[in-house]
Amino acid sequence: MTVIADAGSTKIEWALLGKDSLCRLRLCTRGFNAAQCHTDRLVEIIREDAPALLGDATGCSAIYFYGAGCIGERCDEVGSVLKATFAAETAHVDSDMLAAARALCGSEPGIACILGTGSNSCLYDGRRITANTPPMGFILGDEGSGASLGKALLTGIFKRRLPQSVISLFTDRYPEADKAEVIRNVYRGERPAAYLASFAPFLKEYIGIPEISRLVTDEFTRFFSMNILDYDNARALPVHFIGSIAHHFAPQLRRAAADCGLTIGRITQAPMDALIRFHGQ
Repeated sequence: MTVIADAGSTKIEWALLGKDSLCRLRLCTRGFNAAQCHTDRLVEIIREDAPALLGDATGCSAIYFYGAGCIGERCDEVGSVLKATFAAETAHVDSDMLAAARALCGSEPGIACILGTGSNSCLYDGRRITANTPPMGFILGDEGSGASLGKALLTGIFKRRLPQSVISLFTDRYPEADKAEVIRNVYRGERPAAYLASFAPFLKEYIGIPEISRLVTDEFTRFFSMNILDYDNARALPVHFIGSIAHHFAPQLRRAAADCGLTIGRITQAPMDALIRFHGQ
């Protein structure tokens, strides 16, 4: 039995493959970011949200965990916890960026990007990641992400840089989201990036309003400018995307890419289907 996990800040998607490489179980749990959360949090998520997976996968031969924030020594820490929790023979922990590159590019060179709660990108030569612009998290970076879009929206609302009609729509939709509540959730909340990204559905619902469409497109332009254009041959390679934000705002993403002279390749919501094929070979 093999366990595959695609972990983001908002959710983790899990798959269990049998000895015949067929998928036996798929489910989603709460998210986990290794850069922001203690590994105890991951154990809690598995035990509380995925008891069926834990029961079926205990004693599995291998775990392949691709996660946000899984870099350096954090990979070893997360791997040790997963191996112990599942009593697994081996645990392989890599970045969610490698998962995206394998799912999007296969064996071809290209630029792979993640636009979900957070954002990330890499240059991929068909076998390995050769360059990566550090995303820096939702405070210092994560341009184009759900968190950054939420931050841009809230800034526009509370600094009154958006039309009153948009502010009224926001107030009706989120009556509890006054200044004090927003500050509390962003600066003292348990999952501030996920909280900010929770406002993305509002942007999607009202994307037909020119000011909203411009806000989203401008954020994607900022993503390309800060993360993609410095890669070697960026304008000659396809730029692929994984993530809910890329999926739901594809027209604005394509518009921003065209303005930057970039070519969009694949846009898909999640990598799990491709990862199942990859690890089932």
